[in-house]
Amino acid sequence: MRIIAIFLAIFLFAKENNNSNLIDEKIHYIENNLKKNEFYLSYQSYLNYKKLEEEYKKYKRLARLNPKKYKEKFLSIQTELELLKNNQNIFNTLIKLKDLPKPPEINNPFGIFNGLNYEKELKNTIQQNENNYNNFSHTFETLIKLKKLYEEKGKNVSHLEKLIDDFQTISNVYNTKLKTIKTQAEIYNQKVKDSIQKEINKLIYLAISIAISILIFTFIKVAVRKYVKDESIYIINKILNFINITVIILIISFFYINNATYLITILGFASAGIAIAMKDWFMNIFGWFVIMTSGNFKVGDRIKIYLQNGQVKIVGDIIDITLTKIVLYEDVTLTTYLYTRRAGRIVFVPNNVVFTNPIFNYTHHGLSTVWDGIDITITFDSNYKKAVYLAKEIVQKYSKGYTDIAKRRIKKLKAIYHIKNANVEPRVFTFINNNGITISCWYLNNYATLNLRSTISSEILEAFLKEDDINIAYPTYSINLPSSKFQVPGSK
Repeated sequence: MRIIAIFLAIFLFAKENNNSNLIDEKIHYIENNLKKNEFYLSYQSYLNYKKLEEEYKKYKRLARLNPKKYKEKFLSIQTELELLKNNQNIFNTLIKLKDLPKPPEINNPFGIFNGLNYEKELKNTIQQNENNYNNFSHTFETLIKLKKLYEEKGKNVSHLEKLIDDFQTISNVYNTKLKTIKTQAEIYNQKVKDSIQKEINKLIYLAISIAISILIFTFIKVAVRKYVKDESIYIINKILNFINITVIILIISFFYINNATYLITILGFASAGIAIAMKDWFMNIFGWFVIMTSGNFKVGDRIKIYLQNGQVKIVGDIIDITLTKIVLYEDVTLTTYLYTRRAGRIVFVPNNVVFTNPIFNYTHHGLSTVWDGIDITITFDSNYKKAVYLAKEIVQKYSKGYTDIAKRRIKKLKAIYHIKNANVEPRVFTFINNNGITISCWYLNNYATLNLRSTISSEILEAFLKEDDINIAYPTYSINLPSSKFQVPGSK
C-alpha cells in the first residue's frame, strides 16, 4: 500500500508539473501576442503618458526650486508630453471608430449615382468599425483569460485587474458609441434613400412634362401641315422646334433651379464673357431670329448675296436655314456665266450677313419673275425702226406668260409695299453708241433667266439676219496706207 501511495504521489506531482508548464506556455504565448496587439500597445502608451505626466509635475516643482539643475530635464519631459498628447485620453486612444461619411446632397439626376455609392461606403465604414470592436473585444477576453492563468499559477494579478477594469469601462463606452454610429448610419442611409426616391420622382415628372410639350408641338405641326400653305410649313416648323426646345429648357430649369437669383447672377457674369468671346455666334443666332420673323426670304427662295465688300457674288436656292447659317445650292445662272464659271456647289453663309450685306431675293412673296435685258447693236444705215418692231414682237411673244404671272403677283405686293410703277409690259429702248445703234430689250423673265434669254437672243438674231436692211454691227477697223510704201507680194 505504501508503494502504491508513493507512485500515486509521484504521478500527481508529475501531472501538476505538466499542468504548470502548460500554463506557463499559455501565459508566454498570450503575453507575446499582446506585445503585438494594437489595443494593448495603445493602452501601454496611455500608461506611459500618465507616468510621464507625473514626472512632469515632479520636475516642474523641482525646476522652480532649482532651475539650473532640473530645468533641462523639465523641458525634455515637456517636449515628450507634447509629442504624446494624442494618448492623454484613454477613450480616444483605444476606441478606434471611423467617422461616418457625410451624406451627399442629391439635387440632380447625377446625384443618384453618388447616393448609391454612398450606401456602399456607409456599409464599408460600419463593417470596419465592427471589425475594430470585435478585435477590441477579443483583446479584452484575452486579458481576462490571462488573469485566470495568473490566478492558477498563484501570481499577483493586481496590475491585470486595473487593466481589465479600464478595458471593461472602455468596452461599455465602445459598445455604446458603436450603437450610436449604427443608428446614425441608418438615419443617413434612409435620408439618402429618400433623396434618391425624390430625385427619381422628379425625373419621372420631368419626363412626363417634356413628353407633353413634345406631344403638344407635334399636334401643332400636324395642324400646320393641314391648314398652312406648303411654302410656309418649313419656316413654321423651324420656329416651332425652336420654341419647343426653349420650353423644354425652361421646364428643366424650373425642376432643377432652387435659387433663381443666384442663377441669374451667375448667368449675367457668364453671358457677358460668352457674348464677347462668341460675338459672331450670337449674331448668327440673332440673324436666324430676324430671318424667321421678318419673312424677307425663306427656304426655297433664290437669292443673291454679295460678300467681301462685293467682290464675291453668290446666287443660289436656299435649301436650309439653321441657327448659324444659310445653306444655298448654287445653280447655273447669269451670274455664274458672267463671273464665277462654277455652279452646283453647296454654299454656307453665316446668318449675320443679313446685318452687313445686301441680299437680293428673286422669289419674294411668290414674285418669281425678274427684269432681264438683251442688247443687240445694228449699223447706222440699218432700218432701226423695223429692228425695234421685230425685237419687241419677239420679246412680247416669249415673255407673255411671265408678264401675266407678274401682273397677278404685283397686285398682291401692292397690299404690302408701296409700289408706284406697276408696268410689267416688255420695253424696248434705242441708244446710239460708237459702233452703231443699240437696241435694248427688257422683259420679265423667270428667275432662272438663262433659258428664256437664250431663246429670245437666238430668235432676234435669226429675224435680223433675214432682213436685207438690218445689219448687225460689230467693232471694225480701217487701215489706210500710202501705196508707195506698200506693195502686194509678187507685184512690180
